[in-house]
Amino acid sequence: MPARTRPRPTVRAHRPHTPTSAGPRHGGRPAEGTGRVTLARTGGGAGEGWGAYVLAYTSRLLPDGTRAALIAATTPDDPALDPAWGLRLAPTRWSDPGSARRPVWEYAAAATPPQGKSESADRYTQRLAVYLLAAALAPRLIPTRATVGLPAAAWQAAIDRTVHLDAPHAGHTRISVGRLITVKEH
Repeated sequence: MPARTRPRPTVRAHRPHTPTSAGPRHGGRPAEGTGRVTLARTGGGAGEGWGAYVLAYTSRLLPDGTRAALIAATTPDDPALDPAWGLRLAPTRWSDPGSARRPVWEYAAAATPPQGKSESADRYTQRLAVYLLAAALAPRLIPTRATVGLPAAAWQAAIDRTVHLDAPHAGHTRISVGRLITVKEH
């Protein structure tokens, strides 16, 4: 007796589970927008020789009421940053001297515990994304002298990866991580 087959639907009924999506190798997926941006100098916690990063954090409301975060990293000596913002300042207790030259995702991996034997690759990726979200969001909540709040700014970034969280963190269900190209205050 021949096996019964169902016709395949031409459109998927649901979005497939894709915890991460990386941009092309030539520089990431371009993204731009306007709105509130928080810039903060960070870099401590990964060990000696990592240097400092400036993390830009912004977010947007999604149709389901949750938020999508963008975390874009650059270096304190980046010419795209206005020197008047003071992010090139001397290192603090939580910020290494010098400018980091490695991708911020590698920094997150070095600053957090390594992937556990029972931890799936998807869960580990989510943990790194949440670490970067906490590092970028905390200065908005508790500003320091190494924090710049821009209530209205235009920004451009190159997205290296987007992580969809299994459970919301601080109201965010999606975190995009990449490199800051420009940010200008309105």
